[in-house]
Amino acid sequence: MQELFSMDKVMGFCEKVCYFFMVNLLFLISNIPFFLFLLFVGAGQIRECLPLFLVCLLPVAPALSAVLYAMNRVIHGTERAGFHDYKKGYCSGFLQKIKLGACQLFAVFVFWTNLEFFAVQIRVFPLMVLFVILFVITVLVTPNLYMLASRYEMKNIQIVKTAVTLLIAKPVLTLGSVASFVLILAAFEISAGTTVLFMGSVYGFLIMFINQGIFRELEKSE
Repeated sequence: MQELFSMDKVMGFCEKVCYFFMVNLLFLISNIPFFLFLLFVGAGQIRECLPLFLVCLLPVAPALSAVLYAMNRVIHGTERAGFHDYKKGYCSGFLQKIKLGACQLFAVFVFWTNLEFFAVQIRVFPLMVLFVILFVITVLVTPNLYMLASRYEMKNIQIVKTAVTLLIAKPVLTLGSVASFVLILAAFEISAGTTVLFMGSVYGFLIMFINQGIFRELEKSE
């Protein structure tokens, strides 16, 4: 019985690993435009080709939402097959997530363009600081936007308001999201070949795990 119990644990662990791998693989495939940009244009040209780079990032919105949806199912023990869960999270509200991503990327473009203008061309320090803050908020709010989009049926304006509110009202969770991203980057630096196989799904798992309390609060307030 003990050997059988141990074998069940091993099989369960292997199934989880395969699930994480499949979700991550689908995430990478969904973001082929981003990798093509890095391959043919290069990370060093992002500043000069910012509009093209942002367009290549557009598929990240539904892809990240799909990862977060799948990882939330893992946390609650309701996951099925990796492909099934990812597809459901990706296709559900696809156009809404694309619009949400497009609005965020447009805001990134506007704030960054104004930041460079007031920092280099005119050099107005107060306005430069303002657009630095707006740019940072627009980037940091990313996990909040898509975890809400992956779980709740809300209009995009409601998603944005709630995501920004959480960003400001829950600084510890915001730091947790940043720390999760830094941890993934550190692991990539140490072992890129292994990390790339799971980085998207592990990041999504960490984001959903540290925000479970938020979900419970939101559900109680409904």
